[in-house]
Amino acid sequence: MNEAILEKYLLKMTKILDAKPIIPIEHQIWDEHDIAGYFKYSLEYAKRHIISNNNFPPSRDLPTSANSNRTVPRWKATDVIKFAMAFDKSTLNYH
Repeated sequence: MNEAILEKYLLKMTKILDAKPIIPIEHQIWDEHDIAGYFKYSLEYAKRHIISNNNFPPSRDLPTSANSNRTVPRWKATDVIKFAMAFDKSTLNYH
């Protein structure tokens, strides 16, 4: 009985994994929610204190449709990570 339940669970998990392709980090484009999640901040805090930082990487403004001149801001994931890693304390010198 336990084997049947385990097999059913594994098949379900395999379907979920197959349905969501893994995109390499260097090809990921993040929105504000992804950035907030990465930094483990609320969306409002991330917008106010992280994304608005003068040194934060510029967004890529992607069109929302073929006929529209409206855009949405997106950031290259590796740019956001590089920004975060620039504050690595191991590179700072304390005297």
